[in-house]
Parts: sequence; C-alpha cells; structure tokens
Amino acid sequence: MSDEFNRPGRTFHDGDDPMWTALQKSDDDQTAQGKKSLQFYNSSHIYTKDGHLHILTTDDDTHWTSYNPYKKKYMKMERHFRSGMLQGWNKFCFTGGILEVDVKFPGKSSVGGLWPAVWLLGNLGRATYEQSTNLMWPWSYTRCDRSLQHAQAVSGCDVTEHFDMVAGEGRGATEIDIIEVMPGEMGRLPFVKKPIERPYVAMTLQVAPGIPESKKRPLSGTLPEWGFTWYDNLTYGENVSINPFFYGSYLGETKTLEPVGRSKKESYQCDAVGAIGNLNDSFWETMHRFRLEWEPGKDGYLRWYIDGELSFGVDQAGLDIMGSLIPTEPSYVIINTAISTSWGFPPTPQGCTEFDCKTSTGRCGFDPGFCRSLPAIFSVDHIRIYQDKENPTHTVGCNPRAFPTKKYIIANEHKYKRMNDKHALKDVKNGGGTCRTDIQCGEGRCGRYSRCVCHHDWTGPHCLVPAYCNDFPDWDIEEHWVYMASPFIPSFLGWCAVILFGSLVSSAVAIGMRRREYGSISDTFATLW
Repeated sequence: MSDEFNRPGRTFHDGDDPMWTALQKSDDDQTAQGKKSLQFYNSSHIYTKDGHLHILTTDDDTHWTSYNPYKKKYMKMERHFRSGMLQGWNKFCFTGGILEVDVKFPGKSSVGGLWPAVWLLGNLGRATYEQSTNLMWPWSYTRCDRSLQHAQAVSGCDVTEHFDMVAGEGRGATEIDIIEVMPGEMGRLPFVKKPIERPYVAMTLQVAPGIPESKKRPLSGTLPEWGFTWYDNLTYGENVSINPFFYGSYLGETKTLEPVGRSKKESYQCDAVGAIGNLNDSFWETMHRFRLEWEPGKDGYLRWYIDGELSFGVDQAGLDIMGSLIPTEPSYVIINTAISTSWGFPPTPQGCTEFDCKTSTGRCGFDPGFCRSLPAIFSVDHIRIYQDKENPTHTVGCNPRAFPTKKYIIANEHKYKRMNDKHALKDVKNGGGTCRTDIQCGEGRCGRYSRCVCHHDWTGPHCLVPAYCNDFPDWDIEEHWVYMASPFIPSFLGWCAVILFGSLVSSAVAIGMRRREYGSISDTFATLW
C-alpha cells in the first residue's frame, strides 16, 4: 500500500476518501487530568497540493454548541486555534510490516507549542472519541488476570464468544507513536544519558497493563537504574536516550462529572516504553524519512529508524515482565498537529488563563515567537507500507479473521461517533461533486446537472482517488465500506416524478370506475390501451 498524495485538490471530509477521514470536531480532552488541548480539528485544514499532503494550523476561532459533561447541559464552546487530524480508522488498517513516511515539520524548530505526530492505534479505539478508548487503550494483553479483568473491556477472562471474538483472549487498542516532535529552544535536557536537547522526536510503544507502583516503577525525571523496575531488551541508537520524562499514565477512578466512567476496580496503569532523539533545523526545512518495522507475535519486535539509521528498538522479551505483547491488533495511521499546554509550553504565568494569539492577554502563556510562527504547515510526501505475504501475522484490513473488530464496532457504534451523527462514518461518495468542466472531475467527466461522474476504479466526489482494494479481502462480507452513491437528482425532478406518479394513480382509479360502469372489464381494457 502507498499513498503518494500526488493528486492536487484532494479533500478528506467524512465520505470524501476511501482510505482517510479528516476529523471535524474538538479534541475530546475532557477528563479531570486533561482539558489541555487548544485546537479544533477542522477537516478543511487537510488537503493535497504540490505533491504533498498538508495539515494547516492557524489561530482562527471556532464556536459551536456542545454538551458540557461537567455542568450537564448544552453550552457554547470555543477554541482559538484550528488544525487537522487525518485518520484511517475503520477504512485502512494493517498488522505487521514496514511503514515509511517522509515529512517536513510545521512551525519553527526553536519555538515550542506545536505537536506534530504520526502514530498507529488499534482499530477497536478511535482517536479523540474517549468512550471508544476507555478501558480499551492501550491494552495489549491476552491472558486472564482476575485483578485486571474489570479494567480491560475485552478481557482474557471472558468465557463467551461475542462479536466473532475468541473466548479467553484479551483485546485492546494499542498505540505505537512513530513520530512525536517536541520543538523548542536548544539546551541540554536533564536526566538523559546522552546529549539530547530540543528539538527532539519521541518514539514510543504505549501498552497496558503497566508496571504497578508496588514494583517500584520509575517516576518522571528519574532513570530506571536508580533502583526502579523497568523493561529491558531495549535498543538505543546514536544520540538517542530513554525518555525519562514520561513513563506512562495511571487511569484512575473518574469523577462523576467526567464524560467516561471508571470505577476503582477499573483503574489501571499504562506504560510508555519510549526514547527521544535529537533533531536539527533541517527537519523543518526539507523532507526526512521515518521508518517503523513491526513484527507481531511471540518473537515480535518494533524498530524505529530516522533517515535509515536505527534509533530505537523494543523486543518481545523485554515486555515479558508484565505479560504484555508487541501489538497484534489491526491498526490505522493517524497524522495530526495538536496544540497542548502539556507539550512544549513554558510554565504558565500566574493569572494567565486564556490562550489566544489575537489578544494581548491571551498571548501571555506562549513561547516568544509562537504566534508569529502561524499559520504553519505539516507536510507529508508519502506513506508506504510493505508486508511479507508469506507471513500469516502480516494482514491488511480492519477486520482480519484472527482479530475481528467489525461486529464489536457495529454493536457499540455510539462510542465511535458524535451524539448527532447518524453513523460513525459516512458512505464514500462515488462522484457527485460540483463541476463545470471535465478537468474538475479528475478520472471522470462532468455529467448532467454539473456533477462529476467517475470512471471505473476511481472514487471520491471529484474522482481523484483510486477505489481502495486490498489483497486480504474481508472474510466477513455482509457489507463493504465503499458504497456506490445513487445518481444526483435535482429536487425539481423529484417533484415532477411525484406529480407524474399521482397522475398515473388518478388515471388508474378513473379507468377502474369506468370498467365497473360499463360492466365489461376486458373490452374496456383493450379499448383504452
């Protein structure tokens, strides 16, 4: 599989593309520990131009009405920044293989605040939809452990086979962070083993269950060799260090006002097995290649590469301490730029409660130069995935037979969509975009009523994308995620059809009455027709 993003003018609104969906929503960061995301994800901020995918970040305002879980009522919401998140959830997934992505980062290398990322998430969780990830992220654990059973939505202790899942096999939505970039002013970082400084890239496997406090897990700002329990069989490249600033999150009991609920029994520890590596200014000026090698299974591993050089590696043997696994879940690609006060921001000055580049009081919490760095563009040249067709652990598709997700998602669709959405994803359009000439319809033509009609094997509203088809077809083919849209019919023709139908019905009634009047049904029918 590859997406080269060479065709200009592609859009990624829900229903526009067979492989990708650009979100049109706020980042659901509404937990007691969260509420730090500053951006609204706008689907119009993702597009293709000059042979690249672009994700645009601006300081534009967005206002909308949404349900406030804390005050239990609908309220007016606002964000003072717009950005984009592109995800392949429930459209294109893969398990195992090699992923390569060439990128150029947004903003300035010396100015903190932007958070560009490329990452993978298991299809059972949908990024930014907290209900779907609650008790699902980032589990990679198949065993039955009664002390953890309540904290894992699909536990290895389950004895029934629901949704085509195997009884006695735990499931989850693991996360592999290929790229998370921390820009900022240069300066040696504390606690790191090598001379790492900003800007740097974080490469992380996030898994559960995590090492509990009872086993003396490391704290932020410490190193494992200081007497803490951590994972071994980790490989670090040159100018790469363990990430001593983030070892994972504890997802504890939630408060009654939070949008998702976890009881004390459902609380659990997540681990972030990660490394950070140096970057330089050229990563903001030209394209650089990042590569992930992913081998699932009992002898599995993960390897991160930057411009062909090994940066970080995790072996399955290193995860055996907690019984977690190198991910085996069908996973999808996510590309986004976030803005968060928890990532690269300076300490917030006292009394600084608003973050808005358009007001003098709102600029108090940013790095100098941050507001001047906008608008900023995160550029992607291509994404390519390579697999070994002879390897049974390498699969393409979001619903592989060994790790199905389809029926679970259908049964729990409310967790994967916004409250007012009819479905989690719209049907993929096959033509129907407005046009004046054939040129506007890519691999198609401008048909009647100035609407695009796609040629065979092309899709999207303006026929700019090949109709996606993988080499591992869905074994459970009750339905397919690409739908052929019905032809565009102007509303006035619809009303004409209704009037015509009504006239035919009236004529038929009149004919019936005449038949009875003359008492000769067969003769009357022959005469009239």
